[in-house]
Amino acid sequence: MVKSNLQKHIVAFFILCSMTNPALSQSLFDPVISVDRAAITKYELEQRIRFFEVIQRSNNVELQARKSLIEDRLKMAAARRANIKLTSDALAMAMSDFAKNANHNLSQLLADLAKEGVDEQTFRDYVEVGITWRNLIRGRFASRATPTEAEVDRALASTGAKGGIKVLLTEIVLPAPPDQIETVRQTADRLTRIDSTAKFSEQARLLSVAKSSGNGGKLEWTNLNDLPAGLRPIISGLLPGQITKPLEIPNAIVLFQLLDVAETTFNLPEISAIEYAQLSGPTASIVNASAKADTCDDLYGLVKTDTALNLNIKSKKQDQITQAIALRLNGLDKNEQSTLPTVELGQSDMVMLCARVFSTFEDVSRSQVAGNLRSARLASLADGFLAELRSSSTITYH
Repeated sequence: MVKSNLQKHIVAFFILCSMTNPALSQSLFDPVISVDRAAITKYELEQRIRFFEVIQRSNNVELQARKSLIEDRLKMAAARRANIKLTSDALAMAMSDFAKNANHNLSQLLADLAKEGVDEQTFRDYVEVGITWRNLIRGRFASRATPTEAEVDRALASTGAKGGIKVLLTEIVLPAPPDQIETVRQTADRLTRIDSTAKFSEQARLLSVAKSSGNGGKLEWTNLNDLPAGLRPIISGLLPGQITKPLEIPNAIVLFQLLDVAETTFNLPEISAIEYAQLSGPTASIVNASAKADTCDDLYGLVKTDTALNLNIKSKKQDQITQAIALRLNGLDKNEQSTLPTVELGQSDMVMLCARVFSTFEDVSRSQVAGNLRSARLASLADGFLAELRSSSTITYH
């Protein structure tokens, strides 16, 4: 009864507003987009933009908000045609699960969203569409998504880094010679307070000495299992947009910002070993070696022609590699290098990644592989179905 009365008051409020303030009704509650006959109001768009800003779902928030609302209309229309509707209990459970994944209980999450200007209904609608669409896809494509025994056999026979959890990171590596460490620490502390991915990338271009600086510090998608053991729990505890505390290594301070997280088809195998080269010597010799070495094998010849260089090539398990070296290797692909000055004046140190050696999928069960294949196939069928719905609809921008 209380809920019913509250809804009546809300309706009455909006009616009153529209009577006394026509500009409000014409701006907030008029459609900005129509999907067939379903309208998307300016209010809904502003709410979705704010919601995405709060959960830091995307860099281009307004574009993604428009896209998601259009897709919401298409998905819910398809669900209605299939007579699929979410029960109130199922919706409540889905909302609680969403909150749990954000390390909140539902009431805490709703309170936090309210503080940021996001209505409960905005959150409710977002969750409802996601679960309803999932139910529709499972019901429509379940028979087509089931893998054959032969497909499971082929998947089990495969090896390498095929999936699991992947993260998209931006890095900043600040050079920190011992005589400048306090100044660099202050800079690093300032960087941790950056509140946007664009600003962090801008600072990476200006300040970082990592190879990634030319790309605004942005790294390739990285398997969570590929990260150094000490870095994994730190990254796992971040939400997109958040920045790690400054990580100090000899002669440098490193920071990472989490951009996005994704699940892939297969559970990732562990890295059994990392092979890397460490080259030290006079800075001029290191610069020369860095320019001439395309692979780890090239370093052997360079050391023979320059006796001032000291070369070590090692193969170690991840937990046997020091954090200082592991953090430098993290952003490197095979045969890429990281160079830093050392404590000694005029001396430098270069690290080159030779190879990452992965374990196999021998311990993965047939049921796990079948489930992963089914999920991947459902995702693909869902994308195709959504594209079909969009192509057959009329979308109007007002």
